[in-house]
Amino acid sequence: MRTVWWTSIGLLASLGVSAASAAGNDYAEPDADFPLGLSVQLHPGESTFDGRLALDLEALDRDPPGRLRLDPAMGVDAVTLDGDSIEYELTDSGWLELGDAPAERGSGLLIVEYGARLSRPDQARPGSGFLGEEAGFLPAGAGWYPALEDEPVPMRIHLKVKDGQKAVVSGSLVDEGDEGDRYWARYEHPAARSLALASGIWESGVIEGDGWKVRTLFPRSLHEAFGETYREKTAEYIERFESEIGPYPYSSLTVAASPQPVGLAFSGFTLLGEQVIPLPFIPHTSLGHEVLHMWWGTGVYVDRSGGNWSEGLTTYMADYQFKREAGEGREERGQWLRDYAALPAEEDRAHGEYRGGNQGALRIAGYHRGAMIWRMLEDWIGREAFLEGARTLYDEWKGREADWEALIVAFDSATDEDLEPFFRQWIERRGAPALELADLAVEQEADGWTLSGTLRQSGDDEPWDLRVPLVVETEQGAETFWLTLSESDKSFEVELDAKPLRAAADPDWRLFRHLAEDESPAILRRAALDPDTQVIALGSARPVEVAPWLGRAPEQTQNVEGTRIVLGDPDSVRNWLRARDWPESPVAIDSDLPESPDAAAWALPGEDVIVIAGPDAQQRRALAGELRHRAHYSYVLLEGDERSTGHWATPGIWQELQ
Repeated sequence: MRTVWWTSIGLLASLGVSAASAAGNDYAEPDADFPLGLSVQLHPGESTFDGRLALDLEALDRDPPGRLRLDPAMGVDAVTLDGDSIEYELTDSGWLELGDAPAERGSGLLIVEYGARLSRPDQARPGSGFLGEEAGFLPAGAGWYPALEDEPVPMRIHLKVKDGQKAVVSGSLVDEGDEGDRYWARYEHPAARSLALASGIWESGVIEGDGWKVRTLFPRSLHEAFGETYREKTAEYIERFESEIGPYPYSSLTVAASPQPVGLAFSGFTLLGEQVIPLPFIPHTSLGHEVLHMWWGTGVYVDRSGGNWSEGLTTYMADYQFKREAGEGREERGQWLRDYAALPAEEDRAHGEYRGGNQGALRIAGYHRGAMIWRMLEDWIGREAFLEGARTLYDEWKGREADWEALIVAFDSATDEDLEPFFRQWIERRGAPALELADLAVEQEADGWTLSGTLRQSGDDEPWDLRVPLVVETEQGAETFWLTLSESDKSFEVELDAKPLRAAADPDWRLFRHLAEDESPAILRRAALDPDTQVIALGSARPVEVAPWLGRAPEQTQNVEGTRIVLGDPDSVRNWLRARDWPESPVAIDSDLPESPDAAAWALPGEDVIVIAGPDAQQRRALAGELRHRAHYSYVLLEGDERSTGHWATPGIWQELQ
């Protein structure tokens, strides 16, 4: 796909600079171990860069390339083979088509000299390429360097940048230093694929580990306030994941700052937004997620032809485990399932359909559904077998692209169970089962008690093949029984030593499923997950006021059919709700809540209606901004600087036993 982050084609000749004189003599030269050498020099003040790719055809472990991937907006200065110019064409589809010379000779040094002018940072879209006096970014997969069709391949990379900036690129840092007014760095990548590069006016801090080092590259104020914390936490994460999975795949890990609000992981470095770094929870949550991507996603690459497995596995082994260790695992799973319950049916996706993205329905399909698959697998095969499968996957696929078949084989090798049907079901199917307990009966026996009943599942298509935790609370405590269920319903009978008091199927949300109505409170997220959400604007309110939450201004309507946001001042909202016999305020739903907060957002139970009430547009916009991080609740109340959040009470699914 053609990238659009170049502001114009910047041919080096038109800039009055040749590639050779601009890049200096210190090129990254290929050899038998690294058949590719990439040299890049950044010119921040001019928003330009130039590069040189050198390919040793004889050292390459595959046939000479007939073409290289390169963005069509690049300016190609020259293409030579052993110093002789060869024919080439840079096509609109993003291919640098080479002449017949490489294939005919089969050996020699192929060199491509090229460059471009980039957008300045204030002109760039989030995640796109830019270069200016303060910072620069060349994204992975954006065609900013000539790449082989069949990456990955070992590569040596040399960087130079002036104007007080430093730079980082995918791979392991070998050496760095200053040369006059320029910073230089040398990297090596044993399996280069979709390289990324970032630069900035940074202070550097380093700590050493066992065979690796952690480096932060932050602006001075962030370096002084947060650099040590980020280096220490990053080192902790590396040690943790090495013990669980295997050796860290690079010799360095750099945490760099970006002026854009991003959280991105690349081989050997992660890029975090300057506004994100000071948030107190980031070193304890999101940072660990990005570090684990050094194993899943950039250590073992993802073959996306069958879906992106890395986000679900990373979420499970990082974010979820942090919650689990803090005693918050159950609530995290509940939040995932409440989000899924709020998802319109037409937005549902199978996990195997997920290719990328971390918002809305894509996040549910890739991160939440994916993490729940691994939670269910661990429940089945146990923690040790799960970690053994992870170690096998990493050991056998490091530096290569793994698809779902590779994952299935790796985890299957750790157990005597046949895991293929389990994985195929949860990867390939959309939707989820819904569970119900029926016909429960208790009988006292001579040596204990018997609980019998029927376990049912419902869904859109054929029944799911499930292992369902039946939890029974007795006079002596709780017991869990795992029931297999592959039909629509199945009778069961369990024996107990103590009198059973109540029972529930999966009360702790260990299965990915549709929540029952009695355990699924309405949440605000519904409006963000439905692309057809519209706004009923009352009085002077306007749909654009919810843009800080939704990222867009929905259409305005007076029709209440479908997902709707009712927006206005408290009096207008109250009158509108009263006319429909709906709860007029949050306190009408929960009497323990404050009577008249400054601004309030709440989801109406039993309806696809979200209410946002505030005295003026400024208050309503501020409340909408709060919902970016709090929409998983049923209500958000603002009172001065105080925020109240929570879920509507639900009866739950426990059944009392007689």
